[in-house]
Amino acid sequence: MSVVPKHKDPHDRYDPNRELTTDQLHRFGKVANEAQKRRELRAQRGTLVSAAHTVKDKAMKQVVAPKKDKPNSVRYAAWILVAMSVSLWLMFMSR
Repeated sequence: MSVVPKHKDPHDRYDPNRELTTDQLHRFGKVANEAQKRRELRAQRGTLVSAAHTVKDKAMKQVVAPKKDKPNSVRYAAWILVAMSVSLWLMFMSR
């Protein structure tokens, strides 16, 4: 790998004092303050929404919870019947 000379930087270094005019700084500050107010309002609304979700989840909770060790045989039988009827329909329609 060859060695190249160090680059000479033709550009001046960054100077924050020359970056924004006073009018731009004032507008930036105004927009930043409005954004902060919006963030605070969004955070307040977020807490209200999360409280509403919690209440909704409690209201929609099942009263009778299904047992984990007992399979739901009625649901299983219904799906088997659906699968069998679809299979028969496909068999007769393919003739």
